[in-house]
Amino acid sequence: MIVTGTHITGLKAIDSPSPVQVLDVAALERTGQPDLIQALAQNLPSFTAQAFGGDTANLTLSAKVRGLSPNHTLVLINGKRRHTTANLAVLAGAHQGGAAADLSFIPVASIERIEVLQEGAAAQHGTDAIAGVVNIILKSADEGGSVAVTGGKYFDGGGPTADISANIGVKPFEKALLYLSAESKYHGWSDRGGIDPRLIDPGVLAAQPTIHNFPGYPHVNHISGDTAYHVSILSANFGLILGGATEFYSVATYGQKKGQAYVNYRTPSRLRAVYPNGVNTSEALKEEDDALTAGFKGEMAGWN
Repeated sequence: MIVTGTHITGLKAIDSPSPVQVLDVAALERTGQPDLIQALAQNLPSFTAQAFGGDTANLTLSAKVRGLSPNHTLVLINGKRRHTTANLAVLAGAHQGGAAADLSFIPVASIERIEVLQEGAAAQHGTDAIAGVVNIILKSADEGGSVAVTGGKYFDGGGPTADISANIGVKPFEKALLYLSAESKYHGWSDRGGIDPRLIDPGVLAAQPTIHNFPGYPHVNHISGDTAYHVSILSANFGLILGGATEFYSVATYGQKKGQAYVNYRTPSRLRAVYPNGVNTSEALKEEDDALTAGFKGEMAGWN
């Protein structure tokens, strides 16, 4: 049963006049990716994850649907709009001006399924859904739970990854349910850069002969690669039946992120007195992200 792209209750995806793709938690887990953006990219052909961002945009990577701006994909949590990141991508490129929802603050362990509407979304949701809608449906149960541990790295040794997640459903009192999820994930640097062309230019070498002494010369620029980050997330999905067809619902998330990304290598000409061989610098981010959605749903005067 789907709830995205339709006003009909009890409609199956196969019967929907709108193209809705449904991903269950098993499809996400099979990717082995603790990051939701990467897990989606490996399941949805039209969903393109950003591999690299310029400057601080590398610390909040986004994604594009159908090749459009990240701002044109609407992200929902249980059918309600998710807030966007405050970190604006300012450098020129395909993602310039992007400030999409940061999916890294949504624990994969809390997700029951994801419904993706790719066409006709703007007619229902507005201009921020021109590329489509990603509706993340959270788990809702008053019992059961799981614990998962993931680890790995790339074949070249870069990008070390570790993730631990846990979730549990409880019944705090009669006619109520509370599903809690927690996740902590770490990802280290990777380097996909080649030889820095500035460092093999004859003119640069003649003017700055000490540049040979920089560690790793001429592979000194590490800006092209994964950023390093540590993210810890908590989420809670609460529901309470008040009587009849009326229900109170609430979704809360809280996350902390610490990230660090390399920027371009600075040659000795920038600050020769302090860095006679040049210097590799980085940008760091410390972020807190929280959200609370609450409301009532039911029937009133014949309306849902």
